[in-house]
Amino acid sequence: MTTTIKVSDETKQRLDMIQAKITLARRKKVTLMELIDTMTQIALRHEDELLQIEKPQRAEKNPDAPIGRRGRGGAGKADDYVYEE
Repeated sequence: MTTTIKVSDETKQRLDMIQAKITLARRKKVTLMELIDTMTQIALRHEDELLQIEKPQRAEKNPDAPIGRRGRGGAGKADDYVYEE
């Protein structure tokens, strides 16, 4: 069974970026469903950290940040969590 979820354009861009990085690293297409499944498994392993989050914080816009393909800034710590075992 699949469910449709609504996410902001910013969140969708971050998911696309993570998906592209994993696809390049594995040299095999990773579907959005596989990505989200993996991310939820990682989130469950870090449940204590998630429970301590009071309110999601948005990154401040830094005009001095390098400009990437999708805008300013980077993926943050996404790689740390995606590739952590």
